[in-house]
Amino acid sequence: MTTSKIKQAISIYNDPWEAYNDIKQFDQLTLSNVEFTTTNLCNMRCSHCAVGYTLQTKDPDPLPMNLIYQRLDEIPNLRTMSITGGEPMFSKKSINNVVKPLLKYAHQRGIYVQMNSNLTLPQDRYLEIAEYIDVMHISHNWGTIQEFAEVGFGAMKKQPPLKAKLKLYEQMLDNASTLSDQGMFVSAETMLNQNTLPHLENIHKEIVNDMKCSRHEVHPMYPADFASQLNVLSLKDMKQAIHHLLDIRDKNTWMLFGTLPIYPCINDENDQLLLERLRNEKNVTVRNDPDGRSRLNVNVFSGDVIVTDFGDENGTISNIKNDKLTDVFDAWLSTDLAKSLNCHCEAFQCLGPNVLVKNMYYPNTNFRENEITMHTEHSFQ
Repeated sequence: MTTSKIKQAISIYNDPWEAYNDIKQFDQLTLSNVEFTTTNLCNMRCSHCAVGYTLQTKDPDPLPMNLIYQRLDEIPNLRTMSITGGEPMFSKKSINNVVKPLLKYAHQRGIYVQMNSNLTLPQDRYLEIAEYIDVMHISHNWGTIQEFAEVGFGAMKKQPPLKAKLKLYEQMLDNASTLSDQGMFVSAETMLNQNTLPHLENIHKEIVNDMKCSRHEVHPMYPADFASQLNVLSLKDMKQAIHHLLDIRDKNTWMLFGTLPIYPCINDENDQLLLERLRNEKNVTVRNDPDGRSRLNVNVFSGDVIVTDFGDENGTISNIKNDKLTDVFDAWLSTDLAKSLNCHCEAFQCLGPNVLVKNMYYPNTNFRENEITMHTEHSFQ
């Protein structure tokens, strides 16, 4: 393991999870981000959960941490680590045996860490790991408390009492604001879909004013795995929603847009106007999708490796019991699927769509051909 290095503060000028950082630093895509699924347990069952189909009532035994450390040591360009589940803070056993060891490893190596949590658990659990966390990430899609009570437990067979649900909602708000007040970088993500569309202004105000988050992330909802039945937005409605958010947002709060289905190479005047607005807005950034470009997901129980959002399209691509993660990543980049998606436009620092975006909105578009056209138009080799 390499020794710890001083980390630059996260800001609109330094987003360690931006895959284009690797193009700038290494002149190519490289494995710089590993996401660990550390538990299959969760105290909620959100209708929009991307991994809801994997949730269980008991976790199996994890792989030996020494194997996980070995695979991480083999990644020379590792910059970020994400901890996800399930709910990573739900099981004390998982926290002690898996989460904390991973956090300490990242801390010793100077790696940025994001924890994905619903922030509904007792506050002391979060305070106990606060020194190791660079980003506390929460999904916040609740236009009303009723929405939280219904959608947040929509896939749960035996429903908790309404009073218990409301207590969790208040716990979430209090945890977010308290952790923010104490200096933690809390980032709340909202998915754009039919459910959130009428409530975007209220959601944004709650994230900024009540939860005191440092960043509001906005991502379109795509039909993947467990969330495949959700009512996704048309391109027209999605673009209008983005304009609406830009109109009503608190301009002193960082707003990050990710996995947007809007690209410089698509010949649409309205798209180009929206992209220009996004580029010029104060405290607004647009992040390239890291999945398949800089990130792999590892399941700490099975050792299975997937390309995160491509999991339902491409399945398990390897296992850390057998392969180095850098070898897995290189093999992924050599596949026809990856080659069809991994375009690069230097003029706009754009890395193209992921497979969900392409299949849903641009099934007949050849982005590699667009790449050649853009390079010609902007005089790049």
